[in-house]
Amino acid sequence: MPATSNTEEIAVPAPEQPAPESAAAARQSSWKDVIERISYQGIVRNTPYLMFVTLLCILYITNNNRAISLTRSINDKTKELKELRWRYMDIQSRLMYQTSETQLVPKAAELGLKPLDKPAFEIKVTAPAPATED
Repeated sequence: MPATSNTEEIAVPAPEQPAPESAAAARQSSWKDVIERISYQGIVRNTPYLMFVTLLCILYITNNNRAISLTRSINDKTKELKELRWRYMDIQSRLMYQTSETQLVPKAAELGLKPLDKPAFEIKVTAPAPATED
């Protein structure tokens, strides 16, 4: 008796391979994609993305303008600080010169004051102790 097999062979079709396209066909399809994205429908589909990019551009421009303004402000403040520092040093040197003894003696003489010949001394007054009543 011949042996029978319960298994059947099933033919599985091979996956379809796309036909190789020529370079001209690939370029044509890529141009179609570009034109499709530029067309009205492409723009409408990409409106959220375009709005996001526009918002980023506006933020970039605003940030750049603020940075330029801040840099200018810092430069102005630095110049002002240098000028004030020079004025401070000039006034301080004038004050040190005017408060030297050689400058004070003639000015004090105009007011009738003379320099001390003796060292200064301290006057102490003792107050009597308060009387205690018992």
